[in-house]
Amino acid sequence: MRIKEAAILHGNKVWTGRRHSDVIAKIIAECGREAAPIRGEQGFVTECGLFLGRAAAAKVAFEAGQVKELYPILMSEDLY
Repeated sequence: MRIKEAAILHGNKVWTGRRHSDVIAKIIAECGREAAPIRGEQGFVTECGLFLGRAAAAKVAFEAGQVKELYPILMSEDLY
């Protein structure tokens, strides 16, 4: 399993993009500034579409060889 891209779980929808800032911009563009994900959970999705929080995603990325060190949490900048 590999990490595909950054994601934010906002409401009952998972929004995705290359970086979390891109995802936030997408949510605001589609839903308006009042929908900015202040309380959304930032994480990542796998190639299979599974949403993972930052800590779980760090472990998956390390095991898949996508990052060289096991970080406590994964940041989108760690992948690119």
